[in-house]
Amino acid sequence: MEKIAIIGLSCLFPDAHNPEQFWNNLTEEKDATSTITVEDLGVDPTIFYDPIKGKPEKIYFLQGGFVRNFQFNPSEYNLPEELVESLDDSFKWSLYAAKQAIQNSGYWGNQQVLSKCGVILGTLSLPTKMSNQLFAPIYQQTISPAIAELLQDKNFRLAALPTTGKASPYNAMITGFQAALVSQAFSLSGNHFSIDAACSSAFYAIKLASYYLRSRKADVMLAGAISCVDPLFLRMLFSGIQGYPENGISRPLDKASRGLITSDGIGMVMLKRYSDAVRDGDKILATIAGNGLSNDGKGKHLLSPNSKGQTLAFERAYKEAKISPKDIDYMECHATGTLLGDTTELNSIETFFGSHQASPLVGSAKANVGHLLVAAGMVGLAKTIYSMNAGVIPPTINISEPIGSENSVISNQNIVRKLTAWPNNSPVKRAALSAFGFGGTNSHLILEK
Repeated sequence: MEKIAIIGLSCLFPDAHNPEQFWNNLTEEKDATSTITVEDLGVDPTIFYDPIKGKPEKIYFLQGGFVRNFQFNPSEYNLPEELVESLDDSFKWSLYAAKQAIQNSGYWGNQQVLSKCGVILGTLSLPTKMSNQLFAPIYQQTISPAIAELLQDKNFRLAALPTTGKASPYNAMITGFQAALVSQAFSLSGNHFSIDAACSSAFYAIKLASYYLRSRKADVMLAGAISCVDPLFLRMLFSGIQGYPENGISRPLDKASRGLITSDGIGMVMLKRYSDAVRDGDKILATIAGNGLSNDGKGKHLLSPNSKGQTLAFERAYKEAKISPKDIDYMECHATGTLLGDTTELNSIETFFGSHQASPLVGSAKANVGHLLVAAGMVGLAKTIYSMNAGVIPPTINISEPIGSENSVISNQNIVRKLTAWPNNSPVKRAALSAFGFGGTNSHLILEK
């Protein structure tokens, strides 16, 4: 099976508007998470905040990873400016990241190539700020009379929600339209769609894009994922399922960690068949050697991962890559900071990598930016691509007590906690990345450089 070359990369992450800024933040050990503000939420967060976990209609955790100070120029895109300005950030971020990835690939302005480029994006099927703005009046028309009747107050009316300009009806298309808009803006091919495979969406999108390339339905593909959800809805959701840390500590790969930090952002890659990239003299950032997917099916709980499904994704990735886990120099773990999730991942790694006597260096960039949900894989991918090209691995920050034991695959010895030279002096660097989603969507990606 032909390998896939990554020839372009883009990102818009918390406190990083491009991959170079993100890389600098990692090497400087910067924590890009912060406390949510009125501007982020749209209302005063203290209205809904209560530190006691489990209270209905309350949020008990205020930390997050946010895209701030984002400048967007609608005139840069081949679309009506009035339309673009009326769209939600999910669409603006998608246009921005797609342009950045195309420019990074060297094919900006090359319409002969771009006309054969498809787009696959992982998107989250949850409301955005603008979609809520569209649908809120409908909700209120239904709810207000019912509350007035319960209160026996015929004059009762729900307060109008704040709005942010005129919202286009296109904002109702919270999934799917982002990829179509990117295709239209840059005159790409008709191969465009979005998927939601939870937190593994980015690697699922890359897997599907690789199929399009290998089947020659496309010559280049944009693939990635975006997380841009209405922040109040998201905080209510994760407070309801108690995914945030009740002790306030979220530290991936640390024993004290008790929950995750939700974050916003987007990342994309430009993909091409490896033989074509070599033939055309493209700048190859990294090569995808294997991409194993699996699904647990019905499990105990939405937030209860299955080790068997994770190890199956491992097995499929190494079978496709035709290499041994012992060949992996560094592994970017999914490692969200939840006790159950991180412990399950540790057990999966111990079962699979331990049986092959493999002990790669490990880490997680979620310690720097939080968990970007469907776009989580793009954070690890950007970090790993830059690490392989720079020959150094940034530290996983804020670890006081590693989750593994001294004799396990993940241990104090192999969690990267300071800037570390790439461990392998051989001609080929190899890295692995995991992304495990709610409900048991699992992925494991293998890179070479």
